[in-house]
Amino acid sequence: MNTQHTNISRLEICRRFVASVRHSTELKLDVLDANESSVKVFMPYQDAIVGNPETQVLHGGAIFALMDQSGGLAGACAIYPEFEITPTIDMRVDHIRAPEIGYGVLCQAECYRLTQHVVFVRMNVFEERNPKNLVATGVATYMRMKLPGANKVVS
Repeated sequence: MNTQHTNISRLEICRRFVASVRHSTELKLDVLDANESSVKVFMPYQDAIVGNPETQVLHGGAIFALMDQSGGLAGACAIYPEFEITPTIDMRVDHIRAPEIGYGVLCQAECYRLTQHVVFVRMNVFEERNPKNLVATGVATYMRMKLPGANKVVS
């Protein structure tokens, strides 16, 4: 049965999208909150995504992937109730510090500008145990691609 996109909350749409992306499920991303223009996404610590076995620090690529996925979700929240594919055009990340070993990280992403063709997003990653400790910060742009019939979902 097809239902209109507006029958599903932003949070549920974000969670469904994450569940449909293989690397997001491998990273065990969990969308904690979604509102008009932002999301909070948690990535737990896992041995499988450690960059250096000697230091046990999460790999920067996993943090980058968390940020990219979160940025796309923030864009989806801003576009809601419409649904569009939003591939990444450009992304800049500054890795500030290594996150605490053995704990996950939380990404907060906010869509701060939405044009007809481009989504602009800011992202910050914080430590799970000490959410005041900034791990990485970044900005990204995503292309808006309207697809006919894309705002119908199967329930």
